[in-house]
Amino acid sequence: MSPTSYSHLFLSMEVQTHSLSPTFHFHLLSQSTTDTNQPSLGHATAALKLQKVYRSYRTRRRLADSAVVAEELWWQAIDYVRLNHSTISFFNLPETAASRWSRVKLNAAKVGKGLSKDAKAQKLAFQHWIEAIDPRHRYGHNLQYYYKEWCKTDAGQPFFYWLDLGNGKNLDLEQCSRSKLQKQCIKYLGPQEREQFEYTVRAGKIINKQYGDLLHTNEDSEDAKWIFVMSTSKKLYAGKKKKGLFHHSSFLAGGATLAAGRLVAENGILKSISAYSGHYRPTDDTLDGFLSYLKENGVKLDEVELHKANEDSDMYEDNNLSRAATSEVSNDAKMYVPEISEGASNTSSSVEEDPLPESVTYTRTLSGGLQSPRAVVPKTAILQRINSKKASKSYQLGHQLSLKWSTGAGPRIGCVADYPIELRTQALEMLNLSPKFPPTPSSYVRIGGLVLPSPYPSPSNIDGTLC
Repeated sequence: MSPTSYSHLFLSMEVQTHSLSPTFHFHLLSQSTTDTNQPSLGHATAALKLQKVYRSYRTRRRLADSAVVAEELWWQAIDYVRLNHSTISFFNLPETAASRWSRVKLNAAKVGKGLSKDAKAQKLAFQHWIEAIDPRHRYGHNLQYYYKEWCKTDAGQPFFYWLDLGNGKNLDLEQCSRSKLQKQCIKYLGPQEREQFEYTVRAGKIINKQYGDLLHTNEDSEDAKWIFVMSTSKKLYAGKKKKGLFHHSSFLAGGATLAAGRLVAENGILKSISAYSGHYRPTDDTLDGFLSYLKENGVKLDEVELHKANEDSDMYEDNNLSRAATSEVSNDAKMYVPEISEGASNTSSSVEEDPLPESVTYTRTLSGGLQSPRAVVPKTAILQRINSKKASKSYQLGHQLSLKWSTGAGPRIGCVADYPIELRTQALEMLNLSPKFPPTPSSYVRIGGLVLPSPYPSPSNIDGTLC
């Protein structure tokens, strides 16, 4: 066979090799061996060899790609742990001064998170920055009272040290008691918690993306206030407001937004939209942008009641909150979580015409945002990998990019073994290189430095050597 013929044969197999099965291979080989035409036997052997080489290359390349996916999943897990480290449960842990400054810098950076995607996004109002920086995320309106008192003093102590441990630890203001300050802590959602509050627009109706329930804000009480924000990625989040516990800043952990306010909906149909938010101070422009987003997704706004931005309404709300009894906060100790209705009803039904996808699939190339569920990684596994990076030899992906990606081999595959087993499993599943069932400790085998679930992936996924 001439080189030109081999070239055409390879190009043909590159398109069709994914559909070839082991049965087809055996049939082709048997037919060729019974043929008296020796050149045909040679062609069949050459075809099988080319298929094996190509599939081997393709498998190695996909394994190399899993290193990129695992690295991105790793940083998702790190961000989640960092966010939890700044919440109440970790507040009493001993920390060095350098660790405290690092944590403050990380929390302050969250105020502008998302601005790189859209320069028109709105950050938290300046008076609420102190809330995002506070490790406990105490309500910024309450902190302002104590911040003003701290400014009047000349204690020479940082504000939070002065407030909790220093000269101001016994200060109890009439405008906001110490007990109220400590109890009204805003819940900042992590990446996984945020998913249950995400809504999408289907057939002109607002639907919970995770559960498929229609948004119905008057289900519990007509006086309940539902708030919403839209992230710079144009993801819509909504939930019931809890005074001193769950506010606009909760959804994105203090990050930037494209729109924020209140809404009223019945069975997924919007009835009212208000640009009221004390945390983000939305403008008429942000409201117009949100309305444009709704129109583009098929929402009819002809009968929707609109309320423009009004700073007086925010001030009125803050004043009411400052006069609220402390017992009211303790009664609202539990954050609202969207309920999963077992039966169909008028108030919580799903759209049958356009069902939502059951799971999120891996649809990206080697660049861009990773859209996938976050893998649950034990803290011990995270600490073990962080400590291993302190050694002289590092498997960090950035240290391994000196080699060319086109070969499909090299240390990119080997470095996958350096990640926690939960991240490796999810990365392989997203590339269809492992079965999708919960792994057990005894269901893993080591192949060439990689830990893969057993039984091995089907021949349609891996049909070549792993060298």
